[in-house]
Amino acid sequence: MPRRSLTRSGNPVPHPRYGSAPIASGLKIPEDEIRRGLWRHGRDELFPETVLRANTDKQNFAVFPRQYYVDVLRTCRTCHRPFIFFAREQRYWFETLRFFVDADCVLCPVCRRDSRTVQRRLRRYSDLLPKANPTSKDLMLLVDDAAFLLEHGALRNLSSVGALKNRALRVIPEYPGLEQLKKILAASREARSAASQETHPR
Repeated sequence: MPRRSLTRSGNPVPHPRYGSAPIASGLKIPEDEIRRGLWRHGRDELFPETVLRANTDKQNFAVFPRQYYVDVLRTCRTCHRPFIFFAREQRYWFETLRFFVDADCVLCPVCRRDSRTVQRRLRRYSDLLPKANPTSKDLMLLVDDAAFLLEHGALRNLSSVGALKNRALRVIPEYPGLEQLKKILAASREARSAASQETHPR
């Protein structure tokens, strides 16, 4: 299918499968009819040339199904960059995965990927941390995960991370990942201290 040039939204974050430009479908459906098909579209920037007809028999809805899917311009809730929630991706969400039709896409592809990575590594970190006798490999994974999760704001207990760092220094002192963890932990402590001083000035 031909891709339309994007003139209204700058440079959206590219999707790994669909790219960063609207994908014309060849269907001709008036924009006001598309907007009536879902209440949320009333305030969205749409690309009507991308519209796809929905198979409502495959949708999961309480009252009203989605009659159409259309490429929609969004702003990522995390990084605040523009991205397109593609009609084809919507069809996959609502007809194959059968997400509830009122579900919305609020993260760009990059932040969605990062969010999934954070959740995966947080689960592994939570599983490994309580082990009484972690192996050297376990400690390496914990060190790497702690550094990554701290950097992404997913860990709050800096004392626990500090204890992990000290334990790893005793068992795997030569592990290169320790230097990264020490730097990120020090930066996190400094940022927390600065925030505390701003909140409670002397």
